[in-house]
Amino acid sequence: MNRLASQDSTEFLDLPHKTFLRPYEVATFLSVSLKTVYRWHGSGLIEGTKFKRSLRIYKDSILKLIEGDASFVIH
Repeated sequence: MNRLASQDSTEFLDLPHKTFLRPYEVATFLSVSLKTVYRWHGSGLIEGTKFKRSLRIYKDSILKLIEGDASFVIH
């Protein structure tokens, strides 16, 4: 089972209210390492874009991951 999908939807209120998130914000919110965030982005599990040399993750991509709509399940 996807451990992120089991989170209560009220916890989403802690997610910053902006369209793009910095990798450290994603890591903090999901309680994973920064390396994991970059790995998930590289594998296509979460979507983002680069601004100059900085990666920004789409907030909607994180919400889809949490809700269990991601393209594959995390074990």
